[in-house]
Amino acid sequence: MKYRLLTRISAGLLALLMLSMTACGSVETETTADTAAAETVPVETEETRPSHGLPETDFEGAPFRISCYGDEDQVPYLQPAESIGEAVNDAIYNRNSMLMDEYNFVFETVAYGTDYGKHTKDISALVLAGEDAYEMIYGHVVGTCNNAIIGDYMNMYDLPYLNFDAPWWPAQSVDEMTIFDCMYTIACNATYSQLASAKVVFFNKGLADQYGLEDPYELVRNGEWTIDKLISMSEGIYQDTNGDGVRDVDDVYGYTTIPMQNGFFVSCNTPILSPTDDGGKEITVMTERTVSLVEKLYSWYYESGNVFLTVTDLKDPGYCANVFAAGKAAMTFGKLHHASDYYRESDVSYGILPQPKYDTAQEQYSIFACPSLFSVPITCQNTELAGLVFEAMTYYGYYDVIPVYYETTLQGKIADAPEDVEMLEIINDALIVSFAYCYDNWEGFAHFLSNNIMNFAVDKGNKDVASVYAKKEKSALNRLEKCLDAFRGN
Repeated sequence: MKYRLLTRISAGLLALLMLSMTACGSVETETTADTAAAETVPVETEETRPSHGLPETDFEGAPFRISCYGDEDQVPYLQPAESIGEAVNDAIYNRNSMLMDEYNFVFETVAYGTDYGKHTKDISALVLAGEDAYEMIYGHVVGTCNNAIIGDYMNMYDLPYLNFDAPWWPAQSVDEMTIFDCMYTIACNATYSQLASAKVVFFNKGLADQYGLEDPYELVRNGEWTIDKLISMSEGIYQDTNGDGVRDVDDVYGYTTIPMQNGFFVSCNTPILSPTDDGGKEITVMTERTVSLVEKLYSWYYESGNVFLTVTDLKDPGYCANVFAAGKAAMTFGKLHHASDYYRESDVSYGILPQPKYDTAQEQYSIFACPSLFSVPITCQNTELAGLVFEAMTYYGYYDVIPVYYETTLQGKIADAPEDVEMLEIINDALIVSFAYCYDNWEGFAHFLSNNIMNFAVDKGNKDVASVYAKKEKSALNRLEKCLDAFRGN
């Protein structure tokens, strides 16, 4: 699926973009033809977008019940309580209000809490008891797939109204999560959470200028933004700012990250599983490319002195996003939502980049983004309601919610860097959901990098890929066969 940002953002934002590009000297003075082209860029409207094709119907006030993994702060992704004057919140609220008025039903979203294992067990218990409790589950990326392989969820191809060929459904997610013509869970545009969870690289423009770094935007455009380039650009950047002679959280580094993040396996096109001729999957992680990637990352993280490995506590001052927000790193790993969660109030002038490719021979950027997943329990009786509302949420999410998220992500930055619009489009066009990661349950190799090679502890690692693979192979094969059997209906 291609989401063409420059033809879909609001007319106001587009005008600001064109004005700021001229004001910042980012483009040469426009000719008359250029001006005419800019003025006629098509903006998607309700009149020009394709129809969702859904029928008129009345659900007579029926509840559309959603069990939402996470605390109360996760519920607004699906059902904000009220309009509060915040753009994304209000876009979702307005969509939901319109749908409830149009089809006469009521959203009832309940936050379950953050114990994903208990959520998984409780959903299974409801299904086992035959209880029609929910029309939708918005579940933990791994936990909800555990429900799927024990038969708790419907095959989404059996639900009415879901048009997976339509542009508002992410084709990569549909293809990746479909095995043997079955799909039990999916990430989609019903929320903006997949885009928000995209794993990216942020860079500090001030430090980039100070150290004479290459223009990362140009590297991305030219297909030269690779893991080797990222590593080399972090070299030689270190300041012992507190003068204590110890590399600690107060110093400045070339790069900062949590050690155990899986984004590089996807961005460097290093597959854990690959398709088989019969439509299944097989383990293909043990390759020279995997060994090379691990050795690069291990040396960079643990031996170069250019990386500050941080704790995983999001509120700790030593967390990588907090380190970057304090101006202590030239570049950092992050998720796109860090832009609003951590950097909006920061004094750092920053840019946003996709995570890098393996090398220049890799044709496309790939962005790892596996948020919570949608499913429908097999005990759901009102499948007409489930299918129609899910399709409508996804349609209007694509057209009316995600464009607003773009705008708010860029809010306050557009005059600073109109190139960020281009980078966000590249990122959104390259979002990848990984079947291997979602269905792995820490028994296979999807968490190979984070749990086996790198470690939750910032001072530990193991770059012996062959030995780690040998120890894990039996478990991984058993897990994969269990998943494939579930999709075969065995």
